[in-house]
Amino acid sequence: MQAQGSSKGRFFPIRLTSLRLNTIIGFDLYLQPEPGHPPVLYREKSLPFCEAESNRLRDNQVAQLFVRSDQESAYYPYIEANLRAILTDPGIDVEEKTQVLYSSAMHLAKDAMEEPLAATLLPRTKAMVENTVWCIFNQEQALLSLLKVTSYDYYTYTHSVNVLVFTIALAKRLGYPDQAVNAFGSGSLLHDIGKSMIDPSILNCPGQLTKEQWEVMKMHPVYGCNILQKQGVRDKVMLDVTRHHHENLAGDGYPDRLTAEQIPQFIRISTISDVFDALTTRRPYKDALSSFEALKLMKEEMEEDLDQELFQAFVEMMGAPGE
Repeated sequence: MQAQGSSKGRFFPIRLTSLRLNTIIGFDLYLQPEPGHPPVLYREKSLPFCEAESNRLRDNQVAQLFVRSDQESAYYPYIEANLRAILTDPGIDVEEKTQVLYSSAMHLAKDAMEEPLAATLLPRTKAMVENTVWCIFNQEQALLSLLKVTSYDYYTYTHSVNVLVFTIALAKRLGYPDQAVNAFGSGSLLHDIGKSMIDPSILNCPGQLTKEQWEVMKMHPVYGCNILQKQGVRDKVMLDVTRHHHENLAGDGYPDRLTAEQIPQFIRISTISDVFDALTTRRPYKDALSSFEALKLMKEEMEEDLDQELFQAFVEMMGAPGE
């Protein structure tokens, strides 16, 4: 969501369909009277959002409202608390559902990078992954719709959400039951949480890293696993995805140089998702590859690193994401 307005009063747009009827939403709603004009206060946060209000807005063909950026901390908890109701609402089309899902998951991933030891992080992650799994497993065209809203500018938090989406979708295609996906889905969403411990000058370096910087960067899976353990995570699958998503079948990955026999399928799935998203997102020092170019590179240059059977399933999935 793009914020707009002056520095004193910036706003971000929200979909009318994301508001649940008869709830105290906890943030002020603003309406833009005309394009190019600043939003004006429409409904105060202490008032319930009722069916009459919703119908009035729909009758006037208003599909979008605005929230002040300084009330973001109230908006996203509201969405997370009501996300399943939004996803299961037959009156909301799948593209709007996935827009709300993606933006809320991205906000959670951003919070994880800023406060990796927050007490609420694990329950929020669990709920977000369960909702994402439900959406991809139960909503027709969910992957196709999510691909439309996926960010192709690289930030650690957008990358984390993209990897989550690809991981769940590939697991579904491979026949995993939905409940089996939750643990390594959580690991996928938080797989780069260790980057919160990396110096920003290294993390945001506009060019190629020096050898010394690269050695520091390669520690992020270890840092991430340590953070999750401090958070009380004991689930081996979640910890393994976080620590081992940069291992490869050739045995020269990091941090533990695991051999092919030591890398279970759920890590191989997450690794393919991680590599693909890294190749197809823009960085300060490189343009994004197209999906075709990225898959071609993975096939030609990473054949010994990636599980080829899983990679072929990924290729087929990306060729027909609506199936």
